[in-house]
Amino acid sequence: MPWIWSSSTEVCNLEAFGAASNHIAFLLLNSFSSLDLSAALDALNEANSYDQTARFSWSLLSEHGNAVLASNGLPISVDGSISSVTKRGTVIILGGEDFIGASTQPVLAWLRSQSRKGSYVSAVGSAVFTLAKAGIVSNEPVTAHWRYRGAIAEHCPDLELKQNIFCIGEKILTCAGGAATLDLMLQLIAKNSDSSIANWVADRLVCGSYRTGQEEQTVAEFLHTGERNAKLASAIGFMRSNLEEPIPVQEIAASVGISVRQLERLFKALLSTSPIAFYRKLRLEHARRLLHQTSLPIIEISIASCFGSQSHFARLYRRHFGVSPHQDAAISLGNSSSNL
Repeated sequence: MPWIWSSSTEVCNLEAFGAASNHIAFLLLNSFSSLDLSAALDALNEANSYDQTARFSWSLLSEHGNAVLASNGLPISVDGSISSVTKRGTVIILGGEDFIGASTQPVLAWLRSQSRKGSYVSAVGSAVFTLAKAGIVSNEPVTAHWRYRGAIAEHCPDLELKQNIFCIGEKILTCAGGAATLDLMLQLIAKNSDSSIANWVADRLVCGSYRTGQEEQTVAEFLHTGERNAKLASAIGFMRSNLEEPIPVQEIAASVGISVRQLERLFKALLSTSPIAFYRKLRLEHARRLLHQTSLPIIEISIASCFGSQSHFARLYRRHFGVSPHQDAAISLGNSSSNL
């Protein structure tokens, strides 16, 4: 596929992104999600098939031009290396669990070069970390997949990470990935052409109506408790927003307008646990993400998850996950090495 880049000179907002996105280069980082790539390409392909007009073209890139291993183990062939692209255009980076190792100096240097030339550089999944390390994230809200937020925040404490499914800023665009990737592409298709084409694409992909980006990321507890009890969902959201400095149960209950006793009844009836036990589970899961996604010492992870001592943290960790933090870190390291 030929490299056909936009000749537009202004690429700083969503309208400019649409005008400049007749060709999109997808930079695939190691362990990226194949779902993110498929959602993006299928949406663009359907937009082109609306009236057989080639509104979009695209190319797949990797650092060296070699195939990239997706998170599901599928090797994806690419059209070229980053060095084969020198002109300004639209770049969307797809990141995964190995966002630290994949953010190499050549990748960061190339992204800086593209940014200086006026390219609209976007990030999906964990790739906002790569943008931040390249120094091209301005003072605007960004988002990342919820499973990577804690680790990214540890590495990039100045980032204003949001819970939104995607954020469209003045110079960059970030997306949580997964199903939100399709929502994002539908928004871009609507801006590039018109909403009727985006709606047609959504129907073709059995998507129904697409989201605006103002929505927050959700996980199973939010979906289920939100349907059954809005106050319980709000309490869980409050807990998730305060994993590193836990809030007393009394304050959580007050924040959602009920008593501690009522909150305890809700957790017992709908989740078969107590607020304290559920909060502890969230903090342990947060600690495990830090253990797998950062190089922080276990004592620092214990502190970052607000456990009183390393020994207490280790006991709770083993009880919940069946292995000690040291054993889990070794398992994670072994899995990462086998994927190289």
